[in-house]
Parts: sequence; C-alpha cells; structure tokens
Amino acid sequence: MVHGTTRGGTSVRTLQVHHVKDSLRQDFTGLIDVSDLTGNQGTQSDTIFLSRALAARAVQRFTGCALDEAAAAVTDGFHDNGIDALAVDEENRRIVIVQSKLDSSGNAGLSQADALKIRNGCSDLFDMKFDRFSPTLQARRTEIAAALSDAAVTFIVVVATTGRSTLPTEAQRVFNDFLTEVNESDPVVTLEVLGLREFHSMVVEGTAGPRIELAVPIEQWGRVELPYQAYYGLVQATEIASWFEQHGDRLFSQNLRKSLGSTEVNEGLTHTLLTKGENFWYYNNGITALCESIRKTPRGGSTHAYGDFAIEGVSVVNGAQTVASIHRAAKKDEKSLEEARVWVRFISLEGCPPDFATDVTRATNTQNSVENRDFVALDQQQERIRRDMLLSLHKQYSVKRGENVPAESDGCTVEDAIVALACAHNNPYYTVLAKSAVGRLSENTERAPYTNLFNHGTSAHRVWRCVQVMRAVEADLADRRRNLVDREFAVAAHGNRIVLQLVFNQLRLDKVNDTNYDWDNEIKRIHEVTGIALGHLTEAIESTYSNNYLAPLFKNTTKCRDLVTQAEAKFSSD
Repeated sequence: MVHGTTRGGTSVRTLQVHHVKDSLRQDFTGLIDVSDLTGNQGTQSDTIFLSRALAARAVQRFTGCALDEAAAAVTDGFHDNGIDALAVDEENRRIVIVQSKLDSSGNAGLSQADALKIRNGCSDLFDMKFDRFSPTLQARRTEIAAALSDAAVTFIVVVATTGRSTLPTEAQRVFNDFLTEVNESDPVVTLEVLGLREFHSMVVEGTAGPRIELAVPIEQWGRVELPYQAYYGLVQATEIASWFEQHGDRLFSQNLRKSLGSTEVNEGLTHTLLTKGENFWYYNNGITALCESIRKTPRGGSTHAYGDFAIEGVSVVNGAQTVASIHRAAKKDEKSLEEARVWVRFISLEGCPPDFATDVTRATNTQNSVENRDFVALDQQQERIRRDMLLSLHKQYSVKRGENVPAESDGCTVEDAIVALACAHNNPYYTVLAKSAVGRLSENTERAPYTNLFNHGTSAHRVWRCVQVMRAVEADLADRRRNLVDREFAVAAHGNRIVLQLVFNQLRLDKVNDTNYDWDNEIKRIHEVTGIALGHLTEAIESTYSNNYLAPLFKNTTKCRDLVTQAEAKFSSD
C-alpha cells in the first residue's frame, strides 16, 4: 500500500493544502489588504494573499476574534521584519505574533533563516523599535506600545505554515535559544506551531478545532439526575494537566476568559501544587465543565469509589486558572502532583434549555471572591492610617473593596500605598514585586514584606507623601515617553518602578514624617531628579544588559539590584 497519495496520484497533503487555500479564499477575500500588490499579477499576487490570510487564520485561532478583526491584524509587507500578523488580546493581556509560510507541497519545514528572522523581529518589537517594521504595523504604534508597557503582558509566537507541524532541528534550536533567553526569570513567551494538520482540521471542524472528548477517571464520584444530569468527584491533577497539554486554550471555548497565562493567582496555585499537593483539594474551589454528553463506562463497576467516564464536547467554564496552573506545575515537577486531587463537576447539556449553558457560565464566574485587599482591610494598621489621614491631612484612604475611589487630590487607595511604600523601601526585591507581582506584597499581613511596609511607624504623612511622589514620577515619565522612541521609550515604560526607587533615594525621606517640613519642596524637585534617574538607568542598561529584553529584565531581582547600584553610583559622582 502506498501511503500519502490518492488514487489519482495526487499527494494527500497537496489535496489538503488545496482545501485550506479554498477556505482562506472563501473567508478572507475582500478582507485582507492587498492594496500594495498593484504591481504583482496572477499567481504571485494570489500567493501573497493566501500567506496573509493564513496569518489571519492563525490570529483567529488564538484569539477567537471575528474574520475582519483577524484580517486587520495582518502586518505582512515590505520590511515586515518577520512579523506577518500581530494581535493584541486585551482580555487575556497577551500579544499574538505570527509568521506565516505558504507551502503548496504540504511537506516543507521552516528554515533556520526564517526562524532567525522572526526571532530578530520579536527582539526589535520588545525593544519598541517600530521603525524597523512595515507601515501597517507602525500605524498601530500607540496600541502596541500600550500593550508592551503592561508588566503582565505575555506573548504567543506562532509559526503558521501549510507544511509540516514539527520544526526542523535547526529552526527549533533557534527558538529554543530564544525562549531560554527571554524566559530566564518568568514564562513570558511561548511558541506554537500550526502546520497543515492543524489548518486542515480547522477546515473540517471549524476554527475552534474538533470538539473535545475526554476519558476521565473520577474518584469518590457522585451523580445528580434532576433537573439536569451532572457528575462530580475527585480527579488526579496529573490527569487534568494532560487535558491542557493536549487541548490548550480550546478547553475554555465557552469560558468568559482564557487561562490568562502567568498571573499572581496562577503562580500561587502552582506553588501550592508543588509544595502541598496532598492538600490542594482543601485549598481550591475546583473546576466546572459543561459537556454535550457524559457516560459511565463499565470499569469500576457499581462502586462509587472509582469510575471511568466518557465525556464528549467538553468546555471548562469555571476553573481555567486552576487547569492552567496544574499544567504549569506538571511541567516543573510532575511527580509532585501524584497526590494532588481536584474537585471537578461535569454538567451535561442533554435535555437542558437553550440558554442554560450561558447561565451556568455567567453564574460560576460572577460569584464574589476573596482577594488580598479583603484581608488587608482587616489589619488594624490600615484603620489607624485611615483615621490619621482623615484627621491630620483631611484626605480619604480607601481600604475596602466597594468603597469609592477618591480623586487624586482628595486621597488614595491602599493599592496606591502598597506600590509607593514598596518603592520607597529601597529594596529592589520589593520594587520588582511592585512592578510584576504586587499582590505578593500583601499576601500575608502578618509577615514581611507587608509588615515592613505597614507597621506602627507607618504614619499617614509617610503614606500620603510617598503616594504623591509616585504619582508625580509617573506623570513625569508619561510626559517624557511622548518624546521618546524605541528602547528609551521601553525603559521609561517597563522601568518606571526602578526609576521611582531611584527618585525616592534622592529625596529627603528622613523628613517624610516631619509634619512641619515643607514637602512641596521635594515635589518640585521630581521633574529634574526623574530625568536624571531615567538617564542613569538607561546608561546602566546599555552598559551591562544591552542584549536583554526589557520586559523580563525588570522582573529579575538580581539584575535590577545591579542596575540600582550602578545608577546610584552615577548619582554619587554627579
């Protein structure tokens, strides 16, 4: 038997490429901008159109956006610097970067040169060197720069090809080196490859891909029959990790949000799994999934201690963060998850009213959750500061969730205070947390770092004056960014908290609690000091870390400590 050919001798892969091309023409004709192709005729013009449409399809796959939005994300053209499409996914705080390669044979792999091209393009993008990209991408500079300035932003780099779904060794090595470098302290960038297999599946099943079918072993299982069928019980964490490994974000097709990548909450879940896996069930609210049907297999018999279930059309509607965190923990140390169990319930939609799935999704995602701020509000120090600020300064201090946020001239929130006090503490570790994981500064109100920020010595004057400095520095940096470009702009955006720490170190913080001291004198110095601090920080980066990507650089405590030391030395020599 000859594999890979049809009876007429046409390669099966070539036929599948034909199916993909037809689908792209059907969906994107009239939507993809080809106005720059006036000099191209016939086959060449069609090839460029299809390559751009392929990039748009990849955007659609990872964002779930409409066809016109996916088409608008295309940036392919002369001087595109390896980036054929770029989409900002605001809801999930991530940027999708696509390089597309149309291969009519269905067999080609990405070359090392193409891999290097997109790597270099990503490097220039991270450094905000917009002049190195196509006019189409440059026209979106404001939108993209705002997304890049988000400390929590993550990236999906997508290789979209009608060739092989696996990368050749040389190209894979380029990406491995790139991911190792950029993810040195935090998982910022992930790589996805969509090949002919994936694109043809989209043609057959739709862009969401085939429906998800799971075989799930459930311990201590139970059943609800009325009014709608559901099963519940304990599932091994390693089993759940395999769901995400196989299906990725498609698991959350009906959820209000995807997995959100690496967030403070997700990192906390991952830490718990790796250190206290046997207790995870007690700490976590579990997972709710909808399904088209659920059937118990004979395995396990009639006992409820264990049962195997065949579940079709699965979508996790609550617990996306739990699923993604379990997968992340499994990647780090799967053995640690062997004792971890997760509470899971599967709700069958068989016989349910049309709106039931939407109602369940909305209800399970809108219940009140307890956040760090709720625990902070219980700390007596916060009530003392609130009273002191009102009586001594006639300012409002908002601590509890649901309270009105005061205008900047009238007061501040506890979140403002946490960031300002952390950067004023002159500890780069606290400053890095203030930038990348502010929730960790207040996750435990009975120990550091929280108790170093809020204690009996934390006066209302210290809180308010530090917040004033923070706001003034941020406003000054915002003004400066209007006249900065490329890497200098990126330093002013990503390095804002380090700049704030440097400014605090040049002010008279020894007078911050002195009610008779005219603090306005310090505020008046901020414009000058901020400019000097930004200059010294930029020089230190170019001197020592010129090849580093700036977003992860400012999440690395060791490197930030070094940058602060270098900048302080420059201040001393001024």
